[in-house]
Amino acid sequence: MSPVTERDDRDSNSATTWHHGLIASWWANFNLDGPEIAFFRSYVEAGQPALDVGCGTGRLLVPWVSDGLDVDGVDASADMIEACRAAARTAGCEPDLHVQPTHRLDLPRRYRTIINCGSFGLGGSRADDTEGLRRLRAHLLPGGVLALDNEVYEFDDERWRRWRPRPADETPPPSQERRLGTDGFHYSVRHRIAAVDVAERSMTRELQAWQWQHDELVAHETHALISNLYSSNEIVTLLASVGFTDVHVLGGYHGGAPTELDRFHVVVATVRG
Repeated sequence: MSPVTERDDRDSNSATTWHHGLIASWWANFNLDGPEIAFFRSYVEAGQPALDVGCGTGRLLVPWVSDGLDVDGVDASADMIEACRAAARTAGCEPDLHVQPTHRLDLPRRYRTIINCGSFGLGGSRADDTEGLRRLRAHLLPGGVLALDNEVYEFDDERWRRWRPRPADETPPPSQERRLGTDGFHYSVRHRIAAVDVAERSMTRELQAWQWQHDELVAHETHALISNLYSSNEIVTLLASVGFTDVHVLGGYHGGAPTELDRFHVVVATVRG
């Protein structure tokens, strides 16, 4: 049996995210669809060029550029960007892709639309999140539109004050919990909450990933993700504070008013023309 590769470095380009190494491979193999692709596409079609912020392995971006839409991508993880580039090339496309965290965003192009799907509040402090929104506004053309989603979550302060972390379980998952990727490797992941900052309404979450070739374990990695929790009203206030106008909240990925059944909200904001 060859030695198992252990990796727990977090070369995250000034953002603490878990989207590296084996976890980037997991995303590339298994995170391929979802209602967000069609929902946000309508915004991209209405205003190009567009930027996909936190584009990851290209779940949204690759189908869009494959259909001729003018979309660039940016992500804090070089591994995710490389997987995105490979997927785009397989589709016959060469979009402009960049490795930068949102709070340090500095691209040469300005956009009519920016999509921020699944990445707001990840990787840094709440001050970083606010600076990220400020940078997004600076990258929009006059009249440009930002659309971002946010998971609906009620933060129970008292519950989290009583909470204590459980130890990490590094035991490899059994075969029935493994998934075969298109790259020929089997994968499994395991999540835990490692720390909670009640005052900051922030969690440090941990994701372990395992990789097998046939029945041989060849790699095991652990990565952390900082996740800041916001209500949609808080996001509306932040967007207004950095200069966005006409800020409104939609429910889920259906485009209507929010309902109690929605697990996600979409916040849409405009830069004054």
